Amino acid sequence: MSAASRYDLQVEDPAPALTPAPPLAISGLHVGYGARAVLAGVDLVVPEGTVTALTGPNGAGKTTLVRAICGRIAPRAGTVTVCGVPAAEGAARARIGLAPQDIALYRSLTISENLEVFASLAGVPGAAVPSCVANVMVRTGVADRRNERIDRLSGGWQRRANVAAALVGDPRLLVLDEPTVGVDAPARAELAALVRSLAGEGLGILLVTHDFSFAEDVADRVAILKDGRVALEGELGALVAAHFPNQRRVEATFAAPPTLAGRQVLAAHGLHPSPDEIAFSGVVADTPAAAGDLIAALKGAGLVPRTLSLQAAGLDALYASVTRKPSP
Repeated sequence: MSAASRYDLQVEDPAPALTPAPPLAISGLHVGYGARAVLAGVDLVVPEGTVTALTGPNGAGKTTLVRAICGRIAPRAGTVTVCGVPAAEGAARARIGLAPQDIALYRSLTISENLEVFASLAGVPGAAVPSCVANVMVRTGVADRRNERIDRLSGGWQRRANVAAALVGDPRLLVLDEPTVGVDAPARAELAALVRSLAGEGLGILLVTHDFSFAEDVADRVAILKDGRVALEGELGALVAAHFPNQRRVEATFAAPPTLAGRQVLAAHGLHPSPDEIAFSGVVADTPAAAGDLIAALKGAGLVPRTLSLQAAGLDALYASVTRKPSP
């Protein structure tokens, strides 16, 4: 065989490896109750090994979305799959671990007793329950408190045990609904480390939260739900950089709600009120002149804030920008 003919020979490339389906994939999801539409075309993917923070105003459809993910409500249109399996199928639900906002544990039982119950409910064979429970307690850091009753634990330890109960079925998708409610600062930091550790194990994690600071600590991506649609989704740092280039978030708090004239001055500088009208927040240019102009305007209007802070824009500024924008 000549050299030319040797080079003319073609060897077929090996078949490409199949890419595993993501822990969660939602496409064109429409859900409603009776005549009322709640979700109107939601698209969202949670890849393995990542944390996606889902937030949005009350009534935006977050609870309904979680119900659809867990197969508890049928879509009117669109699809929800868990590891490639339709959410309505039992095989999909077996791949989901849900830690709800309310502590879903038997308060008079110990941590280990609760995990044994939940392991049995998850279908873990009886002989495998002790090793399953031991493994989950080590992963979540509750082994040292295994013999303590839930009703005698602090809020932080209850939250950690709540997450442990969601893991006994060895899920690939973990849904955490407001996991920082009732948690103090040290326990919150430990919970953040736990969430990142679980993502490092390869779980896809959907974090449903209004705790923007916690979301910034743990999330790879963020999705903001508004009026039944995902209004904004992507990598948090990239989204903030794109929406607030060379800008800083400013927050001013007052001892009492400002007068109408004072609110008008604040609005003219892009500061919008919280529901109690005590705190006002917005963004300003990241320059000394912009900060000086704002302080001068407050002084000129007779507005004396109790606190005034400027910091890098983050999820709270992004959320405010999206939710205050009129819906199309």
